[in-house]
Amino acid sequence: MEEEGIEFETGKSFYNPHMHFCRSFSSLLVGSLPEGLSVLDGFSASGIRGIRYAKENQNISSIDFVEMQEEAAALCGKNAAGNGVSAEIHEQEFNSFLMDRHYDFLEIDPFGSPAPHIYHAVRSFRNKKSGYLSITATDTAVLCGAHPDACKRVYHSLPLHDEIFHEAGIRILLKYVSRVANEFNFGISPLASLSRRHFFKIFLKLEKGSKKALGDFNSTGYLIFCSACGHRESGRMGMETCPMCGKKPSVAGPLWLGELHHPETLEKMESLNSMRDYAHKEELAETLSIMQGEIGMPPWFFEIHKTCGRLGIQPPPKTKTLLKSLREESFRAEPTHFSPIGIKTDADITAFGKSLKA
Repeated sequence: MEEEGIEFETGKSFYNPHMHFCRSFSSLLVGSLPEGLSVLDGFSASGIRGIRYAKENQNISSIDFVEMQEEAAALCGKNAAGNGVSAEIHEQEFNSFLMDRHYDFLEIDPFGSPAPHIYHAVRSFRNKKSGYLSITATDTAVLCGAHPDACKRVYHSLPLHDEIFHEAGIRILLKYVSRVANEFNFGISPLASLSRRHFFKIFLKLEKGSKKALGDFNSTGYLIFCSACGHRESGRMGMETCPMCGKKPSVAGPLWLGELHHPETLEKMESLNSMRDYAHKEELAETLSIMQGEIGMPPWFFEIHKTCGRLGIQPPPKTKTLLKSLREESFRAEPTHFSPIGIKTDADITAFGKSLKA
């Protein structure tokens, strides 16, 4: 196999070519961080992610791989050596390995939910002032409300199964990590949050301090969504009726209501991407630009076609036309990476509906 100039073998190890974009996005983020990073590639399989981190970024001082399957661990070591990456390969279960180890940056990329590994990951930073987590979740059906009982059991939150479920799901994941981090006196600062295909990917910085940990509570709450009229708001729990139409709304949460991205991190990633010849270079640039527009926006978006259907408006306007109309009415309006026909705006459903008809 070959990916971004790196040749490697997969053997019987799991390798998903559809995660190529994610690995490039992740490598850009790693490159945006401070110098001297010690990195652990957890659930490393073939090792391609960690190998790319080491080969593409000069700010990594050391990298280790942990893989519990004997054959995969051996293959990972072979791939690392074959690409000139000096690394320690550990054939061990991720959680038990971290009981007496610590790194600056942890890559957590399991099959399915990352929840069983968050506690041990955060615990490993307990004697440090800060650290970085990169977390993949492929159990999006759970986080997005297709299996609400599982979401309540695993993530301790009520999910939302409607057009904004991808954003609600990634915010539930961030809330879950923040709650675990709070136990160890850490607050979290999301650096970038990516929703794509079948997975979520979040990157965050842990920062020690009771004020930072308590500050997370100001960034968590609930989303209220009325599927009847499309009204949505954040903050309150237990709303019995929608203030717009009087019907009973859905409630999602608790979830993260703060920012999903850090502007300086995205800017550094954009700069690095311009200097690299990635296969997904243009798509990465577009995604990073859209993420910049999501900063400072409400914790939801409007999906154009669903909203038009709800309000009986046909045909739906083009996204560019709607963005222009909202901006002419002095509202902030930006596309969102959560949906190709989604718009983030500070307009409420009434104003949004008027712009749809304009």
